[in-house]
Parts: sequence; structure tokens; C-alpha cells
Amino acid sequence: MNQAWYRVASMVYGYAGAAVLAAAVLLAARRVAGDRQLWRRVKRHLPRCGAAGTLMVLAPGKSRLRAGEELSVPFEGTLGSAHSCDVCVPGRRVHMRSAFFWMEQGEMHMVALHRDGFLADDVPVEPGDEAVLGDGAVLCVGDVKMALRLRGADRRAADVGPYVTPARRSRAQQGHGDGLGAPGKGEARREQRLREKQKKQERR
Repeated sequence: MNQAWYRVASMVYGYAGAAVLAAAVLLAARRVAGDRQLWRRVKRHLPRCGAAGTLMVLAPGKSRLRAGEELSVPFEGTLGSAHSCDVCVPGRRVHMRSAFFWMEQGEMHMVALHRDGFLADDVPVEPGDEAVLGDGAVLCVGDVKMALRLRGADRRAADVGPYVTPARRSRAQQGHGDGLGAPGKGEARREQRLREKQKKQERR
């Protein structure tokens, strides 16, 4: 009788151990699959490293830039006179956050973050518009005129020129603007202090 109970107990413990082991394997496999899916999503939305090209200054206006100076352009970011912008254009007539841009299929897409907008090859781009710029496009922000130079660009596609479509709001909102791109009071105060500090250094 005791031997029968021992056999039954050993079988129960054996099946229970196998069930626990199988559950652990399934949970681990599920966790690995979830991590892989998460990594694919993160990788898809990660910004690309390095520079997509440059903006060469053609006419500096009243900014502190020089004609011929080149500004490095990342694959995604903001453009304006604020020091926090990815492409800083330090001009009095350039708004703190003028535009938000990103690279897509070898072209630069740009939306306005201020009501004044900007010009792309003399085409006005206002809030709610999305400009698609190719290599060689001329960008006017405030009184600063710059030429876009994209790395590895197709020269034949550059002949088509920019075109403007309705902006994709999901992309435009990534620029942290509401269509006007108004900076917060704290950011405006920080920029004012930085500019005053630069003026003092220039006077010295």
C-alpha cells in the first residue's frame, strides 16, 4: 500500500515539476518575443545619427552668420534662433523655433512652427503646410537665405524642386509647437540671458 502511494506521489511530483518547467519556458519565450517587438518599435522610431547634410549661408542678413558658412543638419530636429534648436540660426528676424524638419526617403520634410512661416525657393510655407525639399533647395528664414545640401542626394531628383502639401499633424506636433511654435516663458528668459551674455562678451 505504501509503495503504491509512493509511486502515485512521485508521478504527481514529476508531472508538477514538468508543468512548472514548461510554464517557465513559455514565460521566457513570451518575454523574449515581447522584447524583440519592443526593440523593433524603438529602433523604427529612433532618430538616425550623424548629419543628413548642411545649410550653406547665401545671405546672412542681420544675423551673426557669414556668407559661405555651413550649418550641420541632422536627420530630424528644429530650426530657429534658439540655442536649444538642432539648427541654430542666430538672427534677430529669425524666430526662436521657426520650423520642424525630418528626413524621409532622401528628401527633407519641413513644417512651419511660427505664423510667419518661411520660404522654400520663393514658395511661402505657412503653418498647416508641409514643404518637401530636395538637394539644392533655397530656404529663407527671416532675413537669412540658405542653400540645402543633402548627402548622397540624387541630382536628377533635385531638378524637380520643392513642393508643398497639407502638413501631417502627427509629425508637426513633434516639434513641440501648436502651429505657432511659441516657446515657453522659461525658455524665452533663458534665451534672453544668453543673448545678453553674448553681447557683453562681444563688447569686451
